[in-house]
Amino acid sequence: MQHRSTWRPGAYLPLLMVLAVSALFRVALWDALPRQGLVSDEGEYLSAAWWLAHGRGFNWHQEYLWTRAPLYPLFLAAHLHFFGDDLRAIIVTQTALSLVLIVLIYALARTLVPPELKAAPTLAAALAGISMPFAAYPQLFLSETLYITLVSGGILALVAVRPGNARSLSETPPSNQAGRTLPPRRGLIIAGALFGLATLTRSQTLLFLPVIAGWLAYTGRHALRHALLQTLLFLSIAVLVIAPWTVYNSRIYGGLILVDTSGAFNLLLGAWSAHDGTRRDAPTRDFVLAMFPNRRVTAPADTCLPHPGVQPDQAARQAAMVREGLCLILDRPLAFVHKSLVEFIDLFRINYTGAERLTDGFSTGRLPVWYVALLFLLDDTLYVLALLPGVIGWAVVRRLSPTPDAVALIGLWLIFNIALAPLLFAINRFRMPLLPFLFILAAVTITMLLRNRACLYDVLRTRYGIACGALAGLLTLVAAAPYAYLEPRPHGSDSQWASYLGPYPSSLAITGIAIEARPRALDDARFLAALQTGNIAAAETILYNGTPGRDTARLGAALIAAHQGRYDEALALIPPPDVLAATGDVPGSVLRGDLLRSIGDEAGARAALTPRYVDAANPVEWAWNWLRPAPTRTIDLGGNLDLGYIRGCYPGEGDVAERRTYRWCTNGALLRFPGAGRAHSQRLTFMVDGRGWPSDLRPVPPVRVLLDGNEIGAFPPDVGEMRTFEVTLPPMSEGADVVIELRGPTFVPDAARYLSQQGEAAVGQVHRLMVRLDRVEVSSYR
Repeated sequence: MQHRSTWRPGAYLPLLMVLAVSALFRVALWDALPRQGLVSDEGEYLSAAWWLAHGRGFNWHQEYLWTRAPLYPLFLAAHLHFFGDDLRAIIVTQTALSLVLIVLIYALARTLVPPELKAAPTLAAALAGISMPFAAYPQLFLSETLYITLVSGGILALVAVRPGNARSLSETPPSNQAGRTLPPRRGLIIAGALFGLATLTRSQTLLFLPVIAGWLAYTGRHALRHALLQTLLFLSIAVLVIAPWTVYNSRIYGGLILVDTSGAFNLLLGAWSAHDGTRRDAPTRDFVLAMFPNRRVTAPADTCLPHPGVQPDQAARQAAMVREGLCLILDRPLAFVHKSLVEFIDLFRINYTGAERLTDGFSTGRLPVWYVALLFLLDDTLYVLALLPGVIGWAVVRRLSPTPDAVALIGLWLIFNIALAPLLFAINRFRMPLLPFLFILAAVTITMLLRNRACLYDVLRTRYGIACGALAGLLTLVAAAPYAYLEPRPHGSDSQWASYLGPYPSSLAITGIAIEARPRALDDARFLAALQTGNIAAAETILYNGTPGRDTARLGAALIAAHQGRYDEALALIPPPDVLAATGDVPGSVLRGDLLRSIGDEAGARAALTPRYVDAANPVEWAWNWLRPAPTRTIDLGGNLDLGYIRGCYPGEGDVAERRTYRWCTNGALLRFPGAGRAHSQRLTFMVDGRGWPSDLRPVPPVRVLLDGNEIGAFPPDVGEMRTFEVTLPPMSEGADVVIELRGPTFVPDAARYLSQQGEAAVGQVHRLMVRLDRVEVSSYR
């Protein structure tokens, strides 16, 4: 007689409490993460999504290093289409998905654990709920949240079509011990669709589909014909989901591309890193860019095969990357094996400064103490503490789970990810697909330790249990790395063994550095506020009696002198030009240029403001905040003397034929004319290059010109030629600063511009271009 489940709301109260706390945790992090711009692949995803949202298809990737699986760009594009450029809608949806993932982890745990361990599913959900990566990733525009939710749902659907075998701790078959099951056909359709979608989110999932097919056939081997039909149904649904993209993909990119070409790029990157013995992105990047026409990039000289030269499409570039990657591997196969073993170890170690952790600049004190503490406790500590019970939990569920077929499937998923990552390269993000199952297995061990310690000991006395215990200890040792304190290394050099523990760059060491540095960042902010408000006495107190950061301590006295108009004295307080150039000192060079500009030495100012390291940093924001530039009535954008007068503008560009310089500015850009205010009306003249706006986006709404928040005029940014526009400035206080704000629509340029961005702060950032300005002037009508 089939057991009929009844709905008992009280049984799900612990899960509801976990979801409530998890939701509050995630909402509390909204707009609170210490971002300094986009990280990792965010800029690429958002650029491609913007093109999709504006009817340009997947053509952004035509000019990029690789092509992408389509689902996540489509996911982002849908939000941009319905909600505009406000990215908060994406964060809300991804937060909801992260809560769905917690429910899926709970449901998976219910199917895996012995039914007596009733607290284990709730504990697994709670671990996922408080895990910092699962809480923070919804605010990152990366595919992890969507991908892991799809995979977890697909695995749950597959598990639900395989009934359990009624094993339990007491060896008596309790009722409903394996949870609810789905009708096999419906479960396979859902699983096939979800894994098809997961493949269209991360292309490597394509390699796991045959593994699932093998699992379906093997676990149903007692009714082989039926099992083969199930396998065929699953694969058919997955193919139906993937195939339309493959056809479209191959048509627009010039040849057969099953999902994307990022795998080919990563293969070449991993092969080159192994062959050369060091991780360098430049050779792989230059190899690919040299296959594009008009990129002016020289191909690497030390290729394994002759460089193929310019290739007509992404399919041809994919083939060239695969050929070169395989050639490099075959040339030094043992080097590739060694590299993969090192990456395997790195997969389990903690890289504190991984881009997605948002920890860049930690030594300046910019990270809030609460964020540093949460990273240490709810990311690194939680991960290290979960490893030991997680691996031991595998031995428990393998022996006692009521659904051994589900255990086998999850084991295959874990092995697949652990084996695949080292073949390419290991980063923190590659551990994310493992964490849901690590938390489930850890919850099993912890619950069993508290409820039935004798049974746990019985499991650990078996050969398999002993092996799992040894592996658990080994992996925990690798992740924690207490042995790093014993590493022989030159004094002052970074530890190569550190992970959670150990000298710098261990998680523990950097946590201490970041917390210790926090007062310096707070004093920097107070010093800047004092300068901006003209409170020189407060600025001097902070500088000489506080704990300012490195740059403020170096340049603070000169900044104070500059704000007081003591320019010659300020020049004597900063390093000489040769020292600034040798150290690539961007703020020092900008300050020197401003001081020379203030005393009328424009040639010297240009020399200080035009070095390549200054241009690459594009220190527009720093100059706006920290400088008090000399009065001016003309801003020549891109002409090397505009720093301090502009905000919200991108690096300067030049037109040699026309002998002009320009800057693209974005929505919300500011123009500052110190001392230009007059008691009578004046003329504000914009020289605009309207040739940059793409023709398919025209006509474009005008750029609005605002003064003190009030619109005083407007002009079109897309006139298709150089044009001059005039706006009337209303009367204002004599000698007041005139600060103009520009508001208008923006567009995202092509991948060629994205790839051309230079400087650490600029790489990976999305340019949202509004208007291309040549000059802006304030003049009198009289």
